[in-house]
Amino acid sequence: MFSRDSRAETRAETPRQTATVAAPPRFSGPMGIVSNGATTGYSSVSSDRPTSILGPDISIYGEQLILKTKGSLLIQGHIEGDVHGETVTVDDGAHVKGVITARTIAIQGGVKGELKGSNVILHENSVVEANIVQERLTIADGAKFEGSVKKAKDVSEVTPDLS
Repeated sequence: MFSRDSRAETRAETPRQTATVAAPPRFSGPMGIVSNGATTGYSSVSSDRPTSILGPDISIYGEQLILKTKGSLLIQGHIEGDVHGETVTVDDGAHVKGVITARTIAIQGGVKGELKGSNVILHENSVVEANIVQERLTIADGAKFEGSVKKAKDVSEVTPDLS
């Protein structure tokens, strides 16, 4: 049917078209926060600051422990201490015991303590036992929440200490 030469000619005549398919992000978080470098309809918090990840095998405990990031932080493990950042996401299966202060806080796992953020999101599988100080709060159906909610009187109440 075909000889080797005819196949070579066909390849030479028809340029290969390769489509670049971007892999989806391998972890969850609020839309627009996590980026794998692909162009999406959402913008990341800061293009020059990547998301830091504390993986599921990491547990951090300490007296007066304070974690700070000037970018985004995805927590997949367990932390006892305070967390400050531009964006903090507690992933499904992760747990934080302490105060989380960030411009955007997205909870998919568990939190016991306080949440202080301009935008606080409790996703459907979240389990939160905390006092929340916020400017905007979203609670999805299925989220378990026990505690109090207070509107921030001033933006300084929900501004993370990133110094």
